[in-house]
Amino acid sequence: MCSKDMNNSIRYISDPTRLYDYMTEFSVHCPVCQGKAEVTVPSHFDYKNAKLKCNVCHFSQKATDLVRHKPSGKSKCHQCLEFLDLSILVGYKNIPTYINVTCNFCKTINKVKENWESYVEKYQDLGIIDPAFGLPLWYQDSVKGNNLWAYNVKHITEIKKYVQSTLRERTTDKYKMTMVEKLPDFIKLAKNRKEVLKVIDRMIQTL
Repeated sequence: MCSKDMNNSIRYISDPTRLYDYMTEFSVHCPVCQGKAEVTVPSHFDYKNAKLKCNVCHFSQKATDLVRHKPSGKSKCHQCLEFLDLSILVGYKNIPTYINVTCNFCKTINKVKENWESYVEKYQDLGIIDPAFGLPLWYQDSVKGNNLWAYNVKHITEIKKYVQSTLRERTTDKYKMTMVEKLPDFIKLAKNRKEVLKVIDRMIQTL
């Protein structure tokens, strides 16, 4: 919360939180209709068990539906002994008993039995995305060429409370620095306060 003192200064008052504390819920763009969807994670960093649900078209998906497999080792051609290129062998829903791989050097077809590793095939690997499905975050915008983003409404609301305050006391706790104290300078600068709040309000209105 924020409170005003006798000089009408706005003091930032809040329980100390880390970015980590906001990472079990993510507001994102639905991959089907681009409307607002929610990604929920059962516990911190357990992204393989995350769930996606769109508030608009009601599309739903589990991260486990996107689990794929790829080779985890190296194999040599049994004819010329050069290493086989296994990098393109990705995206298997089920682990095959063996795979036929053509050697890039001698063109021999090799029957390969491999060790496999699992991964979640995300929608995107780059950009301002959630860590589970790789979908663009719903709360993101630009302020003077800088990216302002938040994982969810609780996250963006806490950032707003900090930005609109004029008195910000350094929090001393076991975490050393809180989420708001680690915000980029362009968000914390007083000269940017009006512009940042304008952008934040615009994002919050998309609830």
